[in-house]
Amino acid sequence: MTTQPEDSITTPIEAATNRRTQQRLGVQIPIQVMLPHSSEPITAMNQDISWGGAQFVAAMPASGLSGVVRLIFPWRGHDKISVLAEVVRAQRLDGGRYQVAVRFASVSPRSQARLEKLLKMLYAADGGPGAESSELVRELEVSVEDSGAMRDLLEQVADGALSISVFEPYEAGQSIRLAIHGADQLPGVRLRARVVEVKKVKLDGFAQSELFGLKLVFEHPPAAIKSFVDLLIKQLPPAWQDAESSFAAAPEWLRAMHVARPSEHAEASTPIPLSAMEAHFPGALIALSRAWGDPTLFDVCFRDLTIGPQAEPGGWPKDAWDELGFLQDVHDEAYGLPVSRRGALRPTRCR
Repeated sequence: MTTQPEDSITTPIEAATNRRTQQRLGVQIPIQVMLPHSSEPITAMNQDISWGGAQFVAAMPASGLSGVVRLIFPWRGHDKISVLAEVVRAQRLDGGRYQVAVRFASVSPRSQARLEKLLKMLYAADGGPGAESSELVRELEVSVEDSGAMRDLLEQVADGALSISVFEPYEAGQSIRLAIHGADQLPGVRLRARVVEVKKVKLDGFAQSELFGLKLVFEHPPAAIKSFVDLLIKQLPPAWQDAESSFAAAPEWLRAMHVARPSEHAEASTPIPLSAMEAHFPGALIALSRAWGDPTLFDVCFRDLTIGPQAEPGGWPKDAWDELGFLQDVHDEAYGLPVSRRGALRPTRCR
């Protein structure tokens, strides 16, 4: 099979993505390609895949050689990995087919988990040293020490972008994994992120070090990110608690000043009670928050908590059960029902 470079079509984003930043893994399997404004998928033969994108061969119409397409990879049974992707390059082959390179643009949390498992299995099958030590994706770890800083960072994430300074250079257009770790039992999160801007910066106290300012955007559906991050923010303690916890280490002149904080009288008169789930089952809330925004994943998590291996021995207390039901009702209303519960006789919670 020969290529014809003169028929190559390159999109404007090629300059930002033509340098490989993740290891490509060969996997020749049939996939489906959904084009915009089309109800029927095109069958394609995938050639390779990485954290950031894929390459496949298909008989594509001109309308599919640029813009955004949806790729559907097979998974276990009838399950799929569904990814929105931007066409980076299309090269005409003999017989009227095209070799198409795409970069992943948006992946649901459930498909992202499956994609990571697929990459690890392919890497191991290819003779790699092991999933944990592989170079499948570059990871940026951010450690956060207090709830105030965590709140500021999560609010940026909820708005869809994050600006941060790092000591190592990254490439514009590079897709990475962002891992946010919180100290002292603060919540953490891992997200797909893309570097959209890199610039050198200078900060007081770091004159001898090279610093880079990154602007990141996220490769997940915006509504899912916002819902998930809002739940994490609600788990954070009030910001004034951070000020009080560090106040004992402050200079004497600062400790002598009046610091505005809730008085003992105000705390006694207006307590903020914890819900039953917050007080007794925080792990279950965290599990549900991670699935928030994805009807199928939320339904699987909810079933695990109610009738599966994560169910409480002897059953849930009534107050916690009512709160679980309320969370399911809110999720159904906001994001719709999963396929398994759309029938007329869909299962409901037993009262």
